[in-house]
Amino acid sequence: MLNIYFIILTFNAINRIIKKYFTILCKYYFTNQKQKTMKKTSTLLTPMLLFVCGLFAQTPKAVTNYQMFTVMNIMPKHGMEKQFEAGITAHNTKYHSVAPYKARCATITHGAGSDGWYVWVMGPMTYTDMDNEPNGNKEHDDDWSKNVDTYVDQYGESKLWKLREDLSYTPANYNPSNVDVWGITIKPGMRYKFDELMKKWKGMWETKKYTFCLRVFNSDLMTEGHNASIVFSFDKYAEFDLDISWKNDYEAMYGAGSWASFWKDWNDCVSSADEHLRKYLK
Repeated sequence: MLNIYFIILTFNAINRIIKKYFTILCKYYFTNQKQKTMKKTSTLLTPMLLFVCGLFAQTPKAVTNYQMFTVMNIMPKHGMEKQFEAGITAHNTKYHSVAPYKARCATITHGAGSDGWYVWVMGPMTYTDMDNEPNGNKEHDDDWSKNVDTYVDQYGESKLWKLREDLSYTPANYNPSNVDVWGITIKPGMRYKFDELMKKWKGMWETKKYTFCLRVFNSDLMTEGHNASIVFSFDKYAEFDLDISWKNDYEAMYGAGSWASFWKDWNDCVSSADEHLRKYLK
């Protein structure tokens, strides 16, 4: 979104400059009647007019080479969790089985949000795709109302998260049963430092060929709360008992003491973080 604001501000600045010099040239043109002066003015004015026409004739090119996900929190009514799970699973199968509107629902089993919240995720998609999503279609909405909403106690926030592919490692055939999600708040002006840390982690993942993912996301909306997240996949909880030894792997790549330096830099650029585990409905 910040990129869009920058483009708009830049465009407005150029527009003001063009108007200023266009006015000056027109005044000069009409107050100098001599033919020689008119020829000189015309020589100056013509390129400017062509530039103005060309500028306003340009059509912005759509940039859709990214992956974005809609993530919505939902809390079902107490005692109706099974009906909710059956209803939303059937709804996803009927209306959200194909990209870019493919959707999955997960229950938060442990950590932040484990007090009854579920997470509904749709994507990967783009903003262009959002113009044609099933939401708003009468048949789709009626099905949601009948089979899902009737069991819902509360809807939480709906956010848009963009995958940072340059910072992420996704194994082949990625379709996890469970994920470990870190919600992160990066300090203002420190995203560059956070990106540097994630690039080092990505290098370690690529070298070690870990079977679980490292997927880094940025929140694409300016909202309160976390503005980044890291997602790790796992199939069974027993994997948490494995001695993966990240520290040894990291220092083998970046030198002795680099692991401690990593976390020092982390604390310099991250103001807060929390964690939760999600289990996807089958």
